[in-house]
Parts: sequence; structure tokens; C-alpha cells
Amino acid sequence: MSNCRMCSQLQRLGPVDAWNEPLMESANLAVLPSLGALVEGWLLLVPKQHLISMGAVPDSMVDELHEMKHIACSILQLLYGEVSVFEHGPSRGNCKVGCSVDHAHLHIVPVQFDLASAVTPFLPEDADWSRGGLAECRSAFHRGEDYLYLEQPIGAGRITTHRALGSQLFRRAIASRVGTPNQFDWREHPELPNVIATIKKVRAWAGTMASRQSYSEAAL
Repeated sequence: MSNCRMCSQLQRLGPVDAWNEPLMESANLAVLPSLGALVEGWLLLVPKQHLISMGAVPDSMVDELHEMKHIACSILQLLYGEVSVFEHGPSRGNCKVGCSVDHAHLHIVPVQFDLASAVTPFLPEDADWSRGGLAECRSAFHRGEDYLYLEQPIGAGRITTHRALGSQLFRRAIASRVGTPNQFDWREHPELPNVIATIKKVRAWAGTMASRQSYSEAAL
């Protein structure tokens, strides 16, 4: 999509910001460090194709998405401990829940607290969670419904849909819990020290794994 900055960065149509350089990638997906990382280790799993949300992922990409999510979660768990996965899932462009980024991005974040409880004060009073995974996100998208998706612990997904979901709700919840409630907006608070630390730590881990593999292959 010509006016999508994420697409331009992923397709390398110009200078690429450090936080849009993939830390790992597959044929159709990339794992990026997240600008505005309120905690170190914050990653985004994004499709290279322009999609509005993970609910819009086509059948052909579902298995690949599950595999890349598993890999990214496993790495963060080794490096940081418990992680959560979440998405602010818009059904269309230019709506509040999309957090002003109209390109699908699944957050994979080390957190040590109950994110469902933390986000509750920021939700509409009649918003209810139900069990669900990617299939339910896709169903919500095809019904034209905005949704929030949360997976904590990994493998235990839940979803809520509502007409009045606000912007950056999970970010607001995390900012509140880490003691910086007014710094939830990624545009105003890019949190570059956390971004840089994440890049260095994940790349160092990847380099160590590559060295071990090379050593093992040489020993055969």
C-alpha cells in the first residue's frame, strides 16, 4: 500500500529505521523491535503484505503465523521470562483501536503481571472477554468488528469486540503498571533505550545460536 509507512520500510523503498530492520523473518512475516517499547524485549510480528489486522490474514499464511509467533515467544521467554501476546485489532483503517498504525502488528511483550486485569479499567464497561484465538480474530474481522486479542499465558487466547474500543489500550495498561502512566503514546515516547537494548540482546542471542550451529556442523 503506497501510503503505508510500515510497507515502505519492509519493502526497503527508502532509508530504513533501526526499529524496522527485521530481527528475524520468514517468507511472509517479519519480527521487528517495537518503537515505544515500555519494557525491554518488546517485539512486533508483522505481515510483509499490507493487511489491516491479524484478523485479515489469509488461509495461506495461518500456519506460518503460528510458527513465527511460537519462535518469537520462545526466544523472549529464554531471554526475559514470561511473555504475553496481544493485538489492537481494527476492522478498517483510520479507527481509534488501530493506534494510528493501519498495518497489522501482533505485540509480543515480556510482562510479569496479569494484563487482562491491568487493561480492565481502560475498557468499555460492557466489554466482555471470551475464549478465542486467531480463528476468532478472523471471524470478528470478517463481521466488520474491531477487537482486542490477548494471549496470556501463551496458548490461552481471549478476545473482546466492541464498537467503542479506544486507542492504545494495552499500552495504557502497561504504562500504568510500570509506573509511567502518561508515557503510553509510542509517538511521543519512543523509548529508544529499550528499543536499542532489545535489538542488541536478540541479535546477540541469534549470533550465539548461529555460532553453535556452525560449530556443531564443523564437528560432524
